[in-house]
Amino acid sequence: MASPEIDYPRLSSGSESFGGCFNIRIEGEDSRHTLDFHEDRKSPVYNERNIPEPPPPPGKICSKSITHERGHGKSDSVPNETRDTWDKLFKDGYGADVHISTDNGSFIPAHYTLLRIASPILGNLLQQSKVKNGIRCIKILGVPHDAVFIFIRFLYSACYEERGMKTFVLHLLVLSHSYSVPSLKRVCIHLLEQGWLSPENVIDVLQLGRNCDVPRLIVVCIRMIVRNFITISSSEGWEVMRRANPTLEQELLEYVVAADSITQ
Repeated sequence: MASPEIDYPRLSSGSESFGGCFNIRIEGEDSRHTLDFHEDRKSPVYNERNIPEPPPPPGKICSKSITHERGHGKSDSVPNETRDTWDKLFKDGYGADVHISTDNGSFIPAHYTLLRIASPILGNLLQQSKVKNGIRCIKILGVPHDAVFIFIRFLYSACYEERGMKTFVLHLLVLSHSYSVPSLKRVCIHLLEQGWLSPENVIDVLQLGRNCDVPRLIVVCIRMIVRNFITISSSEGWEVMRRANPTLEQELLEYVVAADSITQ
């Protein structure tokens, strides 16, 4: 089975649950090839030197509504009974015909039909996988087991524990982008914008935002960097970025200069 390996930039060790080189790999029994991400230098996000206000969030997400009495993420349009049924199916693994192996050597049972509907990319990969004793086996490597567990659970019921989502939000942002799950991507962006961003991690988040095609998050990060430039430019994240991506450093410096010229 052809298996994409997705490489993301090296991040600073200052991110609480996210450090080192981030590679997501799905492996089958045959070959492996690489899927590269390229930044669009023609995008207005990269070429504009004055920082616009970020656009409105895509869709209504209320921080009060993402948690109900058991700490699960929730959508008001879906009855709790229906959501609980799908969540139970995932947790019990009844009739599972897919095993998803993770970095810690264990596997997560899942259902081929549901994964194929929830994520067309996962569906294509599963179609190419070999079936042994009625089970399709794939590997999602390069992220913690718990992040993969939260990701697959979300595909079933959109349920999640808020604490786990916050802990692995960067991993989940990349998973949601890699496997085309826009609803999870919106949840991750919302959490990042609502207090998770800080001067210590904003450079890491900016680089992920560029790779994951999240223009709104990019704008939010740039505005924070411009407003807190002295603090952020002395952070470990900035130093790592300066060595690994001097072009990005130059772009950010130009944003700062442009903002200073406007205020003078």
